[in-house]
Amino acid sequence: MKTFQTPIMIAAFFCLCGFLSAGEKLDINGSFGPDLKGGVPSGWLPNKPNNWDESGWCELNKISDTERIALQITSKTRPMHLFSRKQWPTAEGDKCVIMARVKGKGKGSLGFYAYPGGKFERKDFNATAEWTEFIAEFSIPKNSPAIDNIRVVIAASPDASVEFSDVTAEIVK
Repeated sequence: MKTFQTPIMIAAFFCLCGFLSAGEKLDINGSFGPDLKGGVPSGWLPNKPNNWDESGWCELNKISDTERIALQITSKTRPMHLFSRKQWPTAEGDKCVIMARVKGKGKGSLGFYAYPGGKFERKDFNATAEWTEFIAEFSIPKNSPAIDNIRVVIAASPDASVEFSDVTAEIVK
């Protein structure tokens, strides 16, 4: 009997661990290739006119010694937000995890727009000359106005130039 229970217990443990850590990876084109359409990467939209600097710009930069591409957002006088074209469903108690490698000058942000209601949640970072991994974790609040969907946001503050690479997002139930 003992030899039969051990494999079942091990299998149950791995199933439970896989279930607890499983999340929905969001397809956000966080590698930003291959080109810019209308000045922004495919799958992303500028938040015009509210959070967009018409004197700023976006450009794609090849990361030296790799095949990866970084999206550089340069703002002069106003914040510049890009948000994912697609919305993803969420529920109270879910966790949203957004990760990116970042570098540059000034302040940047990772976050999301929540729908309905248009709430904006973000975590800010100060970009440096070296690539750094930044992780922003958010809990979808309970007992607040309902959040049914989110759009991922990457942003640069006024007078900042921030590069984003390898951006990923996940909804953990």
